[in-house]
Amino acid sequence: MSEQKTNPQTLPPLAGDYLKWEATHLTRVAVAADTGTKAGTFVDYPARSGKKLLALTDEQDGKVLVQPHNCIIDLSLVSDAAVNAASSGGNLAGLQADGDPYGIVYIGTPVAAAQSH
Repeated sequence: MSEQKTNPQTLPPLAGDYLKWEATHLTRVAVAADTGTKAGTFVDYPARSGKKLLALTDEQDGKVLVQPHNCIIDLSLVSDAAVNAASSGGNLAGLQADGDPYGIVYIGTPVAAAQSH
């Protein structure tokens, strides 16, 4: 009888890999996303023109879940290029400043493009 083992490197990241804390899950919002959008991708948040939030789920029926308030988001699985593109300042400090008025704290070091998932 052989035992099968799961290699965690083959499992896709889940919401909890990105969202490390939230004041309440009741403020999560479903927003429109392109077909095939994956968790960990920045998406437009219509309530804040020009601001992007990190998708916590893969796209289903044209939508992903985001947490727009009072949370801690870990960027260690997100590429630095994606962070820079999502930031109004073009860098991590800009993304942190974008989230600050809404209680969003970004932690972790984004990964170089060659290392991103």
